[in-house]
Amino acid sequence: MLLPFFNDIVGLLGALGFWPLTVYFPVEMYINQKRITKWSTKWICLQMLSMACLVISVAAAAGSIAGIVSDLETYKPFVSTY
Repeated sequence: MLLPFFNDIVGLLGALGFWPLTVYFPVEMYINQKRITKWSTKWICLQMLSMACLVISVAAAAGSIAGIVSDLETYKPFVSTY
């Protein structure tokens, strides 16, 4: 029954997992390991990278939610359309 929503659900899960696991935690670990001081040029660039990826993740999540909503409008459970 979830097959019509599969792409949108996978996209939503990917959008929710992308930023914290792929960008935020590694960037913060790098900053702590290298002892980069706050408000230095490198720190600002890394934070801007993290925020840009957050914006992309939020946009991807919004697109996935919009896809789920549009699929829900046309979905009829237990009805086959060929």
